[in-house]
Amino acid sequence: MPEKKIKQTLIEAANIPAGAKVLDFGCGTATLTIMVKEMCPGAKVTGIDVDSEILERATQKVKGKKLDIFLLNYDGKHLPFLRNAFDRVISCQVFHHLDTDTKQNMLAEMFRVLNKDGQLLIADFGRSKSWIQRTLFNIIRGLDGFKSTDANAKGLLPDMISDAGFENVAIKNRFRTVFGEVQIISAEKI
Repeated sequence: MPEKKIKQTLIEAANIPAGAKVLDFGCGTATLTIMVKEMCPGAKVTGIDVDSEILERATQKVKGKKLDIFLLNYDGKHLPFLRNAFDRVISCQVFHHLDTDTKQNMLAEMFRVLNKDGQLLIADFGRSKSWIQRTLFNIIRGLDGFKSTDANAKGLLPDMISDAGFENVAIKNRFRTVFGEVQIISAEKI
């Protein structure tokens, strides 16, 4: 899995200017969050996750690197931020873990917290044109559950992003991995 390359491409696609407020949705141990801050030191970076134990590990990593990153635990239902709080929302390998209702809810929440002209960038599994990649993704589906991965397997994530109010939704990059195709999807709040 070319995790670092996928994350670097995701950050580059976000085109984060100095002073931009960035939310890493589902930050986990903060690998992507830290990469954003290191690649875009002028950005104001926030990471959010539902798992407090993982966030504790993320906090230790951030402290070890002496970076100014805000990490926050939340309930998995509502993003605890005001409307128009961020310029960019990014997420890597989170959405295939969420059931369809949660995906829809979180996309609506992301739309709410993004500024006008803000951008959403998601890297996650999607429907590949390659039957081999689709077959490989079934391995992940077996591990993560067919219900949560169904929308990804059917290629519905771009439509769900559009349904949440985003415009100019596009698959910017595709990465073939041993677990299926990872796509970087970009969208705008206009």
